[in-house]
Amino acid sequence: MSLKNVNHDASPNPWSITIRLTGLYIGSAALILLFIGFYLYQSLASTLAQDNRQFLLKEVQLLRSVLQEQPPNLKRLAEEQSEGLDLPTGEYYSRILDKSGHSLSETPGMEALPAASQFPVLSALPETNPIVQKLADGRTFMLMTASSKTTPQKILQIGLDISHEAALLAAYRSNLGWALLVGLLLSGMAAIFVARRGLSQLAEMTHHIEGITAAQLHEQLDPASYPKELFSLASAFNAMLWRLSKSFAQLTQFSADLAHELRTPINNLMGESEVALSRPRSPDEYRQILESGLEEYGRLSQIIETLLFLARAENTEITLHTARLNGRAELEAACSYLEAVAEENGVRLICHGQGFLYADAQLLKRVLSNLLLNALQHTPSGGEIRLSIQTSHENGAVIRIEDNGTGIPSEHLPHLFDRFYRVTSARSEEGTGLGLAIVNSIMELHGGAVVIASELGRGTWVTLQFPAPDGIIGV
Repeated sequence: MSLKNVNHDASPNPWSITIRLTGLYIGSAALILLFIGFYLYQSLASTLAQDNRQFLLKEVQLLRSVLQEQPPNLKRLAEEQSEGLDLPTGEYYSRILDKSGHSLSETPGMEALPAASQFPVLSALPETNPIVQKLADGRTFMLMTASSKTTPQKILQIGLDISHEAALLAAYRSNLGWALLVGLLLSGMAAIFVARRGLSQLAEMTHHIEGITAAQLHEQLDPASYPKELFSLASAFNAMLWRLSKSFAQLTQFSADLAHELRTPINNLMGESEVALSRPRSPDEYRQILESGLEEYGRLSQIIETLLFLARAENTEITLHTARLNGRAELEAACSYLEAVAEENGVRLICHGQGFLYADAQLLKRVLSNLLLNALQHTPSGGEIRLSIQTSHENGAVIRIEDNGTGIPSEHLPHLFDRFYRVTSARSEEGTGLGLAIVNSIMELHGGAVVIASELGRGTWVTLQFPAPDGIIGV
């Protein structure tokens, strides 16, 4: 499936950041308002209930004091019971029962209240047993049961009409509900305004990013102009633009270099073919032309093979077959392979040191061969090339290749691993300019590194750092 199809089939998330922030803001406001409303409502209801209990307890005390009089003052008892009918806030009714449950005295209208058996159970502390009950006629009463201090003991039942307080609490609940709705509406409007205001700079950043093309990679964002939350994003975006700009520059340079490298052998082949076809020639002449063309074909094949290797290495498509290798033996094998070339150039190869390393044997041979060939080409007759290996402090291995050749100017050292890069001195007159790029790619595949130091007239020193087994990619 192509990227285009993936983008087309994927359904975007419909919830924008503005909607999410608004929802979270409204949800938070709703919880806060609900908590505040519940607290205020419960405080009012508790205060009213406490006042009602205190009132009923006061009436219980008055009835008890009247019943304790000897002989009982029935007229005063009746007057005390009837006082509740004249209260402006709500009437209260009382009933006095004997131990068997028969009514001895009660306030007129008490018969409309619940039966004696529906009052709360008698307890030692009457303030702990009041209940609230709504009657069939819509009135709401707080009912309490207490005992007298007389002998024989009497049962006191009192009911306080709290309908006005129930209506007050109902109105209070209604007002709280409307206040909650209005508060949520205002919170939602404020949340939308705040969210859009807060995300305005993100929209500006998006607009700036949409206008960037391959030719405008230098137009970076100004992180200092964005808030702290977007500072890291702006910095990361600038870093990405820098990497893209660098990659485009490298790609442009690589394309130009590749065209140049391929143009030379192709032009040579075309020129030789045109010369060969300009007139009839002998078989020997045709043979010489074919042999010359074969060299150019070999050059083209080498360039293409090297580029394919580098492309696979960059995309980690090369599988490493790492093993524990005897470093000294690998160095000696590389020297033995190029010994004839060294003798022809009058250069001495010297190996020393002991140590083991974990690497792909074939790729290690390619690294050593590239570096040795490069050193042999630019070490004068009578010179020497030293190869050494030692174990590093990180339990890896370090290989050094040193020559006493012509050296490399310092301004070229940072570019030695670029593809097709050549130093303008005699050191780079031969080759394709891809050898050191291959060395660098192979070392990166191993999780290691290659470092080159050089000094004109004294030589060049190449250090290969191989990590311990746990640090090797593909092990």
